[in-house]
Amino acid sequence: MVANYQHPGIYIREIPNARSIQGASTSVAAFIGTAESGPYKTPALVTSWNAYTRQFGNLTWYGFMSWAVYEFFQEGGTHCYIVRTTDSGQGAVATASIGNITLKAASVGIWGNSLQVCITHGSPGKATGGGSSDQTPIFNLLVVVADSVINPTQAPTDQATLLLIAYVKQNALSKTSINNSSYYVLEAYNGFTVPDASFQTRINTHSMFIRVPTTDTMRPVNTPTPLPFNNGRNPTWDFQGALDTLATVQELSLLAMPDTVGVTDDSGAADTITQSQLANQGLSTCQDLESLFYVIDPPFGLNMSGVLSFKNGTPAPNSSQSGRAINSSYGALYYPWAWIFNPLSNSNVPIPPSGPVLGRYASTDTSMGVWKSPAGVTDGAMRTVTALFAQLTDSDQETLNPNGINALRNLINYGNVIYGARTVSQHRQWTYLSVRRLFIFVEQSLKNGLQWVAFEPNDQTLWAAVTRDIDAFLTVLWGQGALLGAAAQEAFFITCDASNNPPQTRALGQLYIDIGLAPVYPAEFVIIRITQKTAVPDSGS
Repeated sequence: MVANYQHPGIYIREIPNARSIQGASTSVAAFIGTAESGPYKTPALVTSWNAYTRQFGNLTWYGFMSWAVYEFFQEGGTHCYIVRTTDSGQGAVATASIGNITLKAASVGIWGNSLQVCITHGSPGKATGGGSSDQTPIFNLLVVVADSVINPTQAPTDQATLLLIAYVKQNALSKTSINNSSYYVLEAYNGFTVPDASFQTRINTHSMFIRVPTTDTMRPVNTPTPLPFNNGRNPTWDFQGALDTLATVQELSLLAMPDTVGVTDDSGAADTITQSQLANQGLSTCQDLESLFYVIDPPFGLNMSGVLSFKNGTPAPNSSQSGRAINSSYGALYYPWAWIFNPLSNSNVPIPPSGPVLGRYASTDTSMGVWKSPAGVTDGAMRTVTALFAQLTDSDQETLNPNGINALRNLINYGNVIYGARTVSQHRQWTYLSVRRLFIFVEQSLKNGLQWVAFEPNDQTLWAAVTRDIDAFLTVLWGQGALLGAAAQEAFFITCDASNNPPQTRALGQLYIDIGLAPVYPAEFVIIRITQKTAVPDSGS
């Protein structure tokens, strides 16, 4: 603006400083999946686990998103968005009736059909194994599963049963006899007199297997034989519809879809083909938005050959079918599944790895920066993971690493850690996730910080201002250790002048800014050279 001075005197004019470019958010995750309550297909911000439970419900068996969000906050995450998916199929919750009370499985699906419920007499704090008709004012409620489910005559293949078997064995649950039949007690709630509101609240806030939607004022009769849950049906989750909503949230940078691991085929076995398709849908969304990085969960129960087939799109052993190869710089795959401790049930629960992994992403971003790989015995330490489904060896990782599969490992003296830092891309330039996430960070920061450039005169003044602002931003990054170089000039370059903005492009209203970065690569292989020094004999001896 040209100053217009009309009279002698002192004039004050504020001169704008260089516009600073603020770093884009890198640790805000989006979790897509099933929940007990809350709005459908509407990204909702939550800033703590308590905030999640108030809006979306509690931890539920076979509701993998709830566990992932719980672990995200446990491992260092601070805020995330929740997108509850809709069921485009015929999913139903398994139910059981005891007198006037209807109990429901905690989440939708056929898994609930394996549950049974038993009402017994007893005293507070004590659950008896019998179903005597001798009524006492106090009753206990047991959630059980039949011995024949846990120890079948033929090896099961359906995922729901395999998960229950793994849970019972991991927690060393013992059999109990009820009316001369053997059961495993999954949960026991003791010392009730009436199934009133306190009964409902206690079970609904502590159980991961069942819910009490209604109450009564009459003590239910004892059940000599446990009553089965039935009519549970698997859903068809609309993951794509949920993915489409992410474009409305600007600060997102991470993505997980834990409930993809619950997708099964008609026999109930993990549907690895559909799961690989869903993984590619998530990656496609990340590539389109250019701001998200997807942490992919592998199907449950895969061995080394199985996870390699899932990643590479090759037929699994003893199968002629294969899914799509998973290949993109906008995602990472972790293996195997993990066990975490549930303080409400005092037991270990199986979960896919995305929850604790994303917690470590968020924690490392805060403490170090997006350019630091969330891996290793410090930044990759998963302190709330109690065990892993497979104990991987160095030779296992020699196979996993070249295929872009990041290992979760148990290391002596360090515990359970993330021990891989690769994307699922086969492009050598984008091997490491820290490099891809650094470029996402820089690109989004510049996109947000240079909005003022639009509609400005495309001339030397603008080119100089843009170069100045970007140089200041990248110099700070270099100083923080994000870029490689003994001097800032070695770490990056910026070209925004007449050489890349000739008259013909300016006539089209286009401004070109060419930027080159020298990212810091993680020290994935640490080579230690050991030399033995032999004493030289004294020549005078």
